[in-house]
Amino acid sequence: MIIRAGKEIDLARILQIEKRAFPNSAWSKEMIHNELLEKSDRKTWVIESKKELIGYCMIQFGPEEVHLINMAIEPSFQKMGLGRKLLHHFLDTNAPNTSIFLEVKRGNFPAINLYLNAGFEEITIRQKYYTEGEDAIIMCLKV
Repeated sequence: MIIRAGKEIDLARILQIEKRAFPNSAWSKEMIHNELLEKSDRKTWVIESKKELIGYCMIQFGPEEVHLINMAIEPSFQKMGLGRKLLHHFLDTNAPNTSIFLEVKRGNFPAINLYLNAGFEEITIRQKYYTEGEDAIIMCLKV
C-alpha cells in the first residue's frame, strides 16, 4: 500500500469511490475537484494498492485546527484496516497542539469506531445535519 498526496488527475477515481461509498449522499464532482486544487488550506491523501487508488482522506486547515471533511475506502477494500492506515497517516502529519475535528453520521458505526479507537471524542450532536436528515456526531482529537 502506498499513501500519497491526491492530485487533480485522481478526480474521476475519487468520484467513483465517493458514489460507491455514499450512494445517497455523494459529493459532487465540483466539490471533490475543489478539494484537489493546490491550496494552502487543504490537502487530500490517497491510498493505493498495486497502483489502483482505493481510498482518500480530505482535510482543511484553519488556525490551530484541522477538519477531516471527507474520507472513504472503496467498498470492496473495506474491513481490511485501510481506513485506519490512512487515518493514522493523516494524524501523523499534523503539528503538535492541533485540534482535529470531524463530522460522522450517527448511524455510521464502523467510522465511529475507527475514530474512537484513534482517540477522537464526541463533543456534540448536530441534529439533521446531513441532506437526508441524519444527525452528525461532531468529534475532536487534540494532538
